[in-house]
Amino acid sequence: MKVLGIGAHPDDIEIFMYGLLFIYKKKGHKVYTMIATDGAKGGVAEGKKLSQKRAKEAIGGLKKLSSPVFLNLPDGELGSELEHRKIIKENILKIMPDLIITHSENDYHVDHKSLSLITKAAVSHYIPILYCDTLMGINFNPNYYVDITDYYELKKEAILKHKTQSPDRFVDLFKLMNSYRAAQCNAPKGTFAEAYSFTPSFPFADIREILPPSIKLRPFHIDRQNGFL
Repeated sequence: MKVLGIGAHPDDIEIFMYGLLFIYKKKGHKVYTMIATDGAKGGVAEGKKLSQKRAKEAIGGLKKLSSPVFLNLPDGELGSELEHRKIIKENILKIMPDLIITHSENDYHVDHKSLSLITKAAVSHYIPILYCDTLMGINFNPNYYVDITDYYELKKEAILKHKTQSPDRFVDLFKLMNSYRAAQCNAPKGTFAEAYSFTPSFPFADIREILPPSIKLRPFHIDRQNGFL
């Protein structure tokens, strides 16, 4: 199976979907990664030099997954031109993945929102799309959780490659976020989960067959005298 992760910026794949993509990679599936914008506005010193540095960081961060495809569309302006949509669609069709993972249209960042909508329009009903969590889970209602505990250190290592982004702050954020998502499933302390959302539509009413097993639930114990524990 071919799985494509599409991020708006050079560090988005590592922050939001690295764990799941690595699980696919480990299971022997072909993993592709694509970065829509050049990231030129994501730092104190903006411009071409920054975008070049960020591209190198992305190559390092995604080294254990794949060689990323860089579309180099303008940071902060994704979708402002019809040409952007054409470029994204053409590059998706070159791969023809069986599953796409990308941002939610309810994300906080305008580029994330645009990429989500453009991707959805580009593939129509031909390729299923799994939407990744938003930063701190705001405006996001997941219906699929995957245990990434075994890949926590790999995800951390990948994020730390992005030196221009003061990556320690994102490590702290994803640790908190993925701990919270695991806690929603009543998982033990020290468990980490990434959360995703899938909207059923024809002909993909149920895609569980192509997803790794969801995080195992830890049910509450029942005390016959005192009730649930």
